[in-house]
Amino acid sequence: MKKLKSLIIIATIFGFASAGFAIADPGDLKVQALNNQIRDEIVDVLNLPVYLSFSDKNITGKAKVVITVEPNGKIKLVGVNGTNKVLNSYLSKKISSRNLWTGTNYKGNVFIYEINLVEKPQV
Repeated sequence: MKKLKSLIIIATIFGFASAGFAIADPGDLKVQALNNQIRDEIVDVLNLPVYLSFSDKNITGKAKVVITVEPNGKIKLVGVNGTNKVLNSYLSKKISSRNLWTGTNYKGNVFIYEINLVEKPQV
């Protein structure tokens, strides 16, 4: 359990609203503010304790998380893609546990984050 608590999150989280997928201009300050809020929510949820339901506690690695804003304003996780299936499941459950909403004017925006979870070296 101590080992799991010693996980640090290197939030190499890059978020952007892709112009190919988004209605709004990615340089729009309001879209960037929403991007920052979603990033902060992801970091907050990953700082919570690890679910006991995960028998394999190897949740280190890199994963790409794709989030979109639905027409009704619901912020929805589209997918998690990484090589560690346990990490993918962990991220999917943790991020989906949040009930995130925004204004309908952000509908269609797509945010992509790269998350790198590493274990803190034992001292």
